[in-house]
Amino acid sequence: MSSRSLRYLAVFLFCLSPWAQGAFWHKPPGAPATGYGSVERHISATYTEYRFGSASVGDQTWYYVPAQLKNGDSAPVVIFVHGFAALYPSLYRSHIDHLIAQGNIVIFPQFQKATLAGFLGEAGLGAAADQNIWARRAVESVNAALDLLGEQADRSEMYLYGHSLGGLISLAWQANGGADVKAIVLSHPQVNSQEGIPPFVKSFLKIIEIPWRDYAPAITAPVIILNGNEDIIAPVSQSEEILSLLSAAPSKVLYVAQRDCFGYPCVSPNHGAPLDAVQGLPPHLKIFGISGELSALDWRFYFAGLDAVMAGEFTGLSFDLGTWSNGRPVKPVVEVVPQ
Repeated sequence: MSSRSLRYLAVFLFCLSPWAQGAFWHKPPGAPATGYGSVERHISATYTEYRFGSASVGDQTWYYVPAQLKNGDSAPVVIFVHGFAALYPSLYRSHIDHLIAQGNIVIFPQFQKATLAGFLGEAGLGAAADQNIWARRAVESVNAALDLLGEQADRSEMYLYGHSLGGLISLAWQANGGADVKAIVLSHPQVNSQEGIPPFVKSFLKIIEIPWRDYAPAITAPVIILNGNEDIIAPVSQSEEILSLLSAAPSKVLYVAQRDCFGYPCVSPNHGAPLDAVQGLPPHLKIFGISGELSALDWRFYFAGLDAVMAGEFTGLSFDLGTWSNGRPVKPVVEVVPQ
């Protein structure tokens, strides 16, 4: 090969190198084989689902009891608080199944009305939507579930996990007389009802907001926030403000996952990332900045984060986001500790 041909080849390879380093043929990691977020601690293959309450009233509640309880005769309890309009456990099915398989009891309160007429009324179109009513419903429904569970529920090991609007409900939990929890995990908490809503829609909405800034300083449980730098509905700045107001929390920390498009599909910590396998929504398709596929972030960030907290780790969590198919590490999670 002539020297001129070698130069052309070198230029061609140089131009190609960005595509070779990051391109669609590189695949993101799957579930971890061991550690938090993996099946390593699964002990129960079956469970019983219970349901009570009314979709039209807004107090329909599911609770799940594994065949093998983690502590023998009792089990830790995860109160799983859904996001706005994410009214059904099926939208978080993989995470709930993961928790149950570890021998934990899961309670899922549906605190918004789940009929079409009821939901439209609670969306703030026409009559005002009162978020405080939702918070009270969630607390009352969980209390009813705990009464039904009796001694099976280990009330010394209860954890609150709230996604999006569920994060806001979680911030109002203590103020509304909610059951004592050992720790609170906020996943992409959305505390500003106007964020991410098109301007032409805002003028039609009437919302009575939860005064969470008044409630946050009184929270006395450790708080862990999981968010992502791709979230435009509950941006990291909201999480940072929450963190700054948790003055009585014995510990508080924010973990931020980073968007990584080295390959396809991207590792995408958008507002819908804690959801999984949303029926009817094509994988990786974003609508209003939200996607709903089961991905590496579910196992390695959301599942793993709550697993770690339930193991007694509230700060200094180490997240293994794995590697792309060519061995390149996924961008790491950034820890934000208030000064």
